Amino acid sequence: MLTLAQLQARLDAYLAAELRILQSQEYTVGQRSSGRHNRRADLDVVRDEISKLTVQIAAHPDNGAARSVRRVRHLRPNC
Repeated sequence: MLTLAQLQARLDAYLAAELRILQSQEYTVGQRSSGRHNRRADLDVVRDEISKLTVQIAAHPDNGAARSVRRVRHLRPNC
């Protein structure tokens, strides 16, 4: 299992990647036929991973906000 810090670092990296994708999805340097072409990852894939990491961070045992509130339940016997 990844540590909370590792999960947060991955989330930060995916958020930075999302920002780069939103700024430019693809670009070409030089002439079209002889230039270098770069296409970034798909935005949907990056957003899915951001959602998964957010859930993992929220549920991580070391996350202080993930600790559940104690609940008291009263049971009555069926007579």
